[in-house]
Amino acid sequence: MSPPPTMLAPRLPVIGWSTFAGAAHIDQHSLLDHPRHLSTTSGRAAILLALECLRVGPGDLVLLPTYHCPTMVSPVKTLGADAAFYPIDEHGAPRLDWLSAHVPASTKALLVPHYFGLPQPMEAVRAWCDARGIALIEDCAHAMFGRAGARPIGSWGDVAIASLTKFFPTPEGGILALNRAGLTMPALTPASRIDQVKAGSDILHMGAAHDRLTGLNRLIRGAFALKSALRRLVKGPSTGTQAAPSRHGELDEAEEIDANMALIDLPLSHRALTHASGWISRRVPRRRIVEARRHHYAFFTEAFSRRDGVHPLLPALPPDCAPYVFPLWVRTPDPGYAEMRRLGVPVSRWDRLWPGVPGLPGDAGKSWSHHVLQLACHQDLSESDLHRIVEQVERLFITPAAAAPR
Repeated sequence: MSPPPTMLAPRLPVIGWSTFAGAAHIDQHSLLDHPRHLSTTSGRAAILLALECLRVGPGDLVLLPTYHCPTMVSPVKTLGADAAFYPIDEHGAPRLDWLSAHVPASTKALLVPHYFGLPQPMEAVRAWCDARGIALIEDCAHAMFGRAGARPIGSWGDVAIASLTKFFPTPEGGILALNRAGLTMPALTPASRIDQVKAGSDILHMGAAHDRLTGLNRLIRGAFALKSALRRLVKGPSTGTQAAPSRHGELDEAEEIDANMALIDLPLSHRALTHASGWISRRVPRRRIVEARRHHYAFFTEAFSRRDGVHPLLPALPPDCAPYVFPLWVRTPDPGYAEMRRLGVPVSRWDRLWPGVPGLPGDAGKSWSHHVLQLACHQDLSESDLHRIVEQVERLFITPAAAAPR
């Protein structure tokens, strides 16, 4: 039997002719509408800047969830502060009962994410922080649009952060939003001309690499191939030349995680967003983004419900949000997950936690890190992409006898 074909589905949004289709606005709040926000080079940089705004430094403690991406922890370590980990419940909310019993006196801030783009209830968390004088960092890296209870996403925390690359076809970008009076917006250094040009070219290159710019794909790919050939001719053979920007997966997963665990590049974190990335995030129509993501989430929910070996982790999609990914619980994720990555299926897993994460009673986080696969559900996946993702999940994780819904 021949091996299954490699997919050409992007892990994150890519620019194409359809990028600018549809209505510019939609009746959902966006972090880009926040009255006090600043565009940064990444979500990780936004966390570092948020910590600096809160004057977090050596001797301070930041509480982080057991289920996390290393990019949540590395900014804390970069500033010389300490990180401690708290348990989450089966919906991804902080276990406030555990925190109340175990919170250290040196705690300066609590970071709470809206996992997968599904808003967490924040009113109790906000009250818990206020009662103890602890700053709340609202992590909206997965949640660019929508509301969390009575307030828009990003308005519960003393500070909030977000990631542009997860929702828009940009090679870089994050958001820092300030809600607490008295906090000062940081000053950022302008991007260089080289950075400006590279951002614009990366946007086009990624679209052409995924055949989204019909009529220009071959021309753009040819121009980048010529550039790489000339570079090799001048500099000699190199292993560092990449076919496309690395944010879409040209690094293998181990290299990607190692990079996320490294201390942060401070000059880059304090650099302003490039004009091209900022323009894209402001000008791309939003209706298509929100509606396509909700449609894809619903498609996966139907495809994986009532199956043996997998199930939707959070099947109920709140009405006022745009998901980042679809979280799929897999009973036996290995070795199938590695095969999905090898084939280029747009999937990720937070299975490499920061060293020292403890096992805590009532915690869903460490279990999620092993069993939960994050399937891409962004607006630039085609219907055929969605069906091929389902086919690979069925092939690798669902037994043939249980392949059809009951």
